[in-house]
Amino acid sequence: MNKLNKIPQFLSKSPILWGALAAAGFYSLVHADLLAGEFVQRYFASHPVEYAATIMFFIALAALVLKVADMVGQYPRLSESLLGSLPKARQGPVDCDALIRRLDRLPRKQQNDHLVRRLREATEHVRRRGSADTLDDHLKYLADLDAERQHGSFALVRVIIWAIPILGFLGTVIGITLAIANLAPEALETSLPEVTAGLGVAFDTTALALGLSIILMFAQFLTDRAETGLLGQVDRRAADELEGRFEQIPAGPEGQLVAIRRMAETVLQTTEQLVHRQADLWQATMEAAGTRWTQLIETSGEKLQAAMAGALVQGLKAHAKELAAATQSIAAENHRHGDQVRQAQSEQMKSLASLQAALVRQGEVLGRAVQATGEVVRLEDGLNRNLAALSGARNFEQTVMSLAAVIHLLNARLTEVPGDRPRVQLQTGSPDTQAA
Repeated sequence: MNKLNKIPQFLSKSPILWGALAAAGFYSLVHADLLAGEFVQRYFASHPVEYAATIMFFIALAALVLKVADMVGQYPRLSESLLGSLPKARQGPVDCDALIRRLDRLPRKQQNDHLVRRLREATEHVRRRGSADTLDDHLKYLADLDAERQHGSFALVRVIIWAIPILGFLGTVIGITLAIANLAPEALETSLPEVTAGLGVAFDTTALALGLSIILMFAQFLTDRAETGLLGQVDRRAADELEGRFEQIPAGPEGQLVAIRRMAETVLQTTEQLVHRQADLWQATMEAAGTRWTQLIETSGEKLQAAMAGALVQGLKAHAKELAAATQSIAAENHRHGDQVRQAQSEQMKSLASLQAALVRQGEVLGRAVQATGEVVRLEDGLNRNLAALSGARNFEQTVMSLAAVIHLLNARLTEVPGDRPRVQLQTGSPDTQAA
């Protein structure tokens, strides 16, 4: 609620405003002869002190009437269930926000009721503490606080009740002063009416002040009793609404577990709130940065576009030059590499040709070696047959000589075959050794 809305509400509950209006209406009726009479003129409109006392009386009376009107409006609403029926499972501190929002949805005229204020303060206490263990003590504290507020709300009335008799005494002093001032001993008979009028002012103002004070004292007493009864019913209704609604920590190990669980829930809730707050800050920062960037682009868009176009053209030219130079370098490198490859291929072809010729020659040599090997095998077979035929002959010496000639012939043939093949040599021996 803003200040402009609070001003009419303050004026509507101002006892000074309503008391001044009531006094103005009363004296309008008096001076319009609608309340004509010797009593009214004598005690209410014959001296400025009486005007002052009467105006103060109406102000105090207006304060009491406003309090009575407020109490009359609160009494019927005490029977309403403001927080709803008690749930089957007791509620925790996390449910206090929903209860407070429920109270905030009440009509505006009901927001200042004693019961609504008591329930809101008790619920906020449970939410702040995170526990309902001290709720009973806090309810007692709120009851004492409302009693102190009640006593303080009668401060203006008590001041006026104290001030009106002072005004009456002031009127008495003024009246006696006037009487003494008008008293003339040498002309006692002529000054006696003026003295009597002064004493009349003194006694009338005192009587009016005392009478108004007595009325206000009884009115205050009755109003105080009525508001005390209202606060008593508020205490009972608050206890009915709150007792058994919130879970409390039991004593012992179970209580410690519950306390730890509540602490963990509180930490999680606080962490979640911090995460949401950080996300909101990030989002706000990003939105602000986007707004500033958009404004910067809008204000310097043309300059930025021209600068970017120039930089792009220069970059393309430089890139084209670098690309041409790189292309030439790559072509030259490819040409050199091609020459090297062709030269290597020609050298490889020459090596392959010489290798092929060597392989052909080696094949021919191997062919002749195979042929010679076959001849050697045939000679060895013939030699073996000759040896078998000559083994029983007498002329063994001639046979050995013939065999030696054959071996020399074979050695002459084998000298023509290159390689590492071992030559076959036969050594001659004595006929006795061969026979053996």
